[in-house]
Order: sequence, then structure tokens, then C-alpha cells
Amino acid sequence: MFNTKTRVLYTLVGTALMAGCAGSSYVVPVQNLTDPDIKKSDGWSLVWSDEFNGSEIDESKWSFEENCWGGGNMEQQCYTARDKNAFVEGGVLYLVAHEETFTGPNNPNGDYTKLAHLPYTSARLRSTNKGDWTYGRFEIRAKMPIGQGTWPAIWMLPTDYTYGTWAASGEIDIVEAVNLKAPSDSPEYKGQEESRIYGTLHYGAVWPDNKHSGQAYYLPNGANPADDFHTYSLEWEKDEMRWYVDDVHYATQTSDGWYALYSKDGEKTLARADAPFDQRFHLLLNLAVGGSWSGNTNNKGVDASMFPQALEVDYVRVYECSKDPVTGQGCATIQDSATKVEGNLPPLVVDLPADFTTGERIDVFNGELNEFFRQNAYDPQGVIMDFAYVTDAQRGQVMEITKTADTGNIYFETPQLDMSSWANNAKLVFDIKVVEINKGNQISVKLDSGWPNVSDLSVTLPRDKAWHTIEIDMNELVSNGNSHGVGKVDMSKIKNVLVIDPLGEMKFQLDNVRFERN
Repeated sequence: MFNTKTRVLYTLVGTALMAGCAGSSYVVPVQNLTDPDIKKSDGWSLVWSDEFNGSEIDESKWSFEENCWGGGNMEQQCYTARDKNAFVEGGVLYLVAHEETFTGPNNPNGDYTKLAHLPYTSARLRSTNKGDWTYGRFEIRAKMPIGQGTWPAIWMLPTDYTYGTWAASGEIDIVEAVNLKAPSDSPEYKGQEESRIYGTLHYGAVWPDNKHSGQAYYLPNGANPADDFHTYSLEWEKDEMRWYVDDVHYATQTSDGWYALYSKDGEKTLARADAPFDQRFHLLLNLAVGGSWSGNTNNKGVDASMFPQALEVDYVRVYECSKDPVTGQGCATIQDSATKVEGNLPPLVVDLPADFTTGERIDVFNGELNEFFRQNAYDPQGVIMDFAYVTDAQRGQVMEITKTADTGNIYFETPQLDMSSWANNAKLVFDIKVVEINKGNQISVKLDSGWPNVSDLSVTLPRDKAWHTIEIDMNELVSNGNSHGVGKVDMSKIKNVLVIDPLGEMKFQLDNVRFERN
């Protein structure tokens, strides 16, 4: 049977506990809404759902997150449990973001002894220990918000964090979108309205050594996800994930393109082949504002004139594959239209030679990267940093680094390295050539033994587009400590032998990167 819901005009006006000023009220639109049937075929059995037919949010299924932490992505909203930010009306859940100053915990644990003040409020619901699953079909019918700075997300996190903190234990993004109806920054759709949605996996090792892979998708016939409700689905079985919009299968990822790298007895260890997506996960629904992705793409920043905005959710349904609940296999909905997402291979887990740090020089890059190091990037959504090997006419192969926004860096990871003897009477040396600078004129050079235990120094770049050699005294670099927090690198426990953080939008090349004794 079809379930027809009628939404009536409703204006929500609330007062804001701890809010500095009230945002504009959100007006629920008038619209008849017809739900698709609950799926009965293909071996899928409904095991959990919320149709949002009541008068309030069902707290037997959902918990509120309340903080001003910024989600680890420098987001600009405080999440609250107020009716102003989350409510049910006419069979629909509304998660509403308002422009208003608000004060709350600056941490994900809700500790009110440490506070932050942010310029927006919104809501995040999660089903932790109320709805947790390994494998299944997850189906959510939703309508997205519009505007520069909006970041709606329907996603999943691990309940038990078996392999460590984010993202070693994984993250499953069923659907995300940013800045819908702002001018698109996609080269093939330049100047048109932003309309992409994304399905993504996060995995690998604990941040910042995490990886992600996923697929963008455009709705047929130029439709925008903010104009109407669409059904977003994920089918998850052992060794495979599949993404759908309105039952169109648009992406598949398999376990040969993800991995979990965790610490066991102080050593990096690769988990079983299908990890981290072999554990319990729970659902999250939220609308973020700004942050490392939405704030750094399209027109950048947040357009305050667009608020309030809402993520509207018609229903959430979770199915189990009755043919094999243990593996979730046997119920797959497969279409030729799907893109096979490449993913990422696990890093090599290598043993360093006993004398690796005892010589007069350690090369990081000299025509090629040292075989015991791995290049990586802190780039939360894969849109800020670009790293490539390019050919210089006189030098041969060099590294080229491009940064297009504010948040991101390139780093060179290693098995834990004892460089204690390099803290004095030594120097970090590299050759650099600036290709172009759009913003800023410095890079930050860092030694990293795990945040916040890093030390950094800023280097002003020559702008004449010629090669220059930079020498940095190791004692000065180590002693300078962490300019962004309390901490200093522990040279006996080096995790990333070198971090290059461009302090602005620029492109430059590096060669002959090494540590030398004085």
C-alpha cells in the first residue's frame, strides 16, 4: 500500500537556550507526499524503520548529539536538541540550520567545562545502540537543503571502533551533498547550479593517515536533489558496498579497495581483508554548516542569507538479506550503470634497516621517494591538495604540490622512527621552485610524532620561479614546538618524517629533500 502524507503550513518559532540571537523561523512547505512501498522482494526483510508519523522524534530510535565541536572539519554549527533545530511535522523529520550565535561544548563528549561559540545551530541524530547493524540495505527518502555552506549528510559510523579511532574503524557515507544550487565548480558544469550527490567510504588508519574513495552522481534530466524527495540507498554485504538513487545503481566498491591498519603491540598491523566494514555500524542524520568541504568549494565560505535551511527526511528503512543474514550476500541489486570505484591499496608495512638513522644523510626524495617512506595527504574531501611527479628539463623527476584552498597538507609517513640523534647538529634541506602563488607566500614545515606532538616553522617562499635551496636548522625546528597547540615533536617517535603545509593557494616543486648532519 502507498502511504500518503500531507504536510501543512507550519511556522516554528523557538527560543534559543544559550543562543546569543534568534535566527529566522523555518517555514515548512505545503506539499502532498506519497511514500513508495516497503520493499518486499529480492530477499530483503524489513528489520528497523522510522516513518516519522508521530508528533515528535522517537528517542527509542534516535539520540541527539549536542556540542559546538565542529565535527572535526571546522564546521560552523552547534548541534542542539531544541525543537527549533529538529522536529517532526506531517510525517517528515526536519533538521534545520539557523544563523544565530550559540555556545556549547567544544568537544564531541559534551563536556561543558570547555566551551565554543559558533555562528550557526543545527541538529544531528544518531541511532547508536538503538539501531546497529552489520550488512543490510539502508534506504532513506530525503530532500536536501540549498545554499553555499550547507552540508547535509546521511551516513554511518562504527559502534564499537574495533580498529581504533577515525577513520581506522571506518565511515560509510550513504549520501552527502554540499552547496546545492550554488554555482558549480565542476569543469564540465562550470557556472551551472551545483547538483551533485556523493557516496563515499572512509577507512585506512587513524587520522591523519586515513583514506577515502567514492563516487559523485548527477540525477537524471538535470534534476536537483534540493527540489524534491529522492530515495538514497546503500546495499552492504561482506566485501562489497553498492549505492543507489531512486533504485538506480550508480557505484560499487569492493574490499580490495579498502583496508584497516591498526596498532597491535606498538606495531602497524593490517586487519582481515574485509575490515573495517565487518563490524556494527549505526546511522547518523545531520545538516552541517561550512567546514573543510562545503566551505572550500563552489563560492567558498557560507552564504548567511540562505538560512534557515533544512534537511527533510521522509523515512528511514533498514532491511536484512534473509537469504544469508550472516554475510548479507544473495540479495544484491546489480545494474550495468554502476561505476566500479577503484579505492586504495593498503600501504606496505616495512621493517627499517637497523642503521637507517645512523648515517650522515637521510634522503626523503632524490629523483624518487625513499622506499621506506610513503607520500600521503591530509585532504578531507580530496579536493584541496594535488600531488604529482613531474619532469623538470634539467633535473628530471621532481615533486609538484598544488593547494587550492585553506585546509590540507602533504606528508611523508614512515614506520615509527627514532631520529633523536638528528635533533641537534643537523639540518633539513630541500630545493624549491614556486610555479604560481594565488594567496599567501609561506609554507609550514613540520616534524610529526602524532598530534599534538609536532614542531613546525614557517618558510617564506622565493617568488622568482627559479630553483632555490632552503636549509632549516633542526634544533630550531624541534625547539619551536607546535604553533597551533600545546606540544612538541618527540624525535624518538617520528611518525611522519616531514609535513609540508602550504599556507595559502599555490603550486610549487620540490627536489633533493633530505636531512644532513652539520
